[in-house]
Amino acid sequence: MTKTSQRNRFRLKFLRALRPWHRRLGLASALFILLLVFTGVAINHSDDFGLDQTPVTQSWLLDYYGIPAPTHVAMFSVLDTPNLPALHVTDNLLWRGKRVIFEGTQTLISASYVTNMLVAIDAQQLYLFDTAGHLQETQNSSTGLPTDLLALAVVDNRVWLNTDAGVYRADEQLIDWQLMAPIKPLSWLIPNLQVDVEFIQRARSAHLNWERVMQDLHSGRLFGALTVWLWDLFALALLLVSLSGFWIWYKQKPPR
Repeated sequence: MTKTSQRNRFRLKFLRALRPWHRRLGLASALFILLLVFTGVAINHSDDFGLDQTPVTQSWLLDYYGIPAPTHVAMFSVLDTPNLPALHVTDNLLWRGKRVIFEGTQTLISASYVTNMLVAIDAQQLYLFDTAGHLQETQNSSTGLPTDLLALAVVDNRVWLNTDAGVYRADEQLIDWQLMAPIKPLSWLIPNLQVDVEFIQRARSAHLNWERVMQDLHSGRLFGALTVWLWDLFALALLLVSLSGFWIWYKQKPPR
């Protein structure tokens, strides 16, 4: 048997063995490509689809990401301003109706509407918003705000703060704070802790949107570090499919 015929027999055997693996790798790679295409298009058009503004509401997915329910949930009455949305606090988030308008660095204590503003406090800072919920100003000890805040009250459109050092009242512009004893007991804003389960679920959803899920799925990080290696194997499979397909075409092309 000549060397040429031996070479041809070896080439035929190799091609027969290569074709099944080429098909198997091609099928596996096709599923991977479909996933990448779907998630890639979703990410590229996230603004068009509103994924960055669409919270994840599925409890199992929130549990998978380790997002717990807020530990501090309260609603503040707006009986004096029934035409304005209710104010809620969930840990360090301030809600105006169903929309988060502020994320603080500490747990928020209280919030209320006052004249044409909205005021909220944590233990060390006071935040001023317009009635649409846009942050206008932040006050703290460097601006003359009392420290160690405990509660908030609004009486005759004047803001009062209860602190460890006593009771303070702001001037009409909410710039200067004066330590003073009120003539009559103040009605400090008491949060309503009876918040429905639906709102608590919405508060969890505020920490995760579908754009983040699509990004994690596209990169393989959604299922942990091991999946990133699996995605690398799929990428290697794509490379092998390309090389094996080229090899099969090259060896089977008719001579010129």
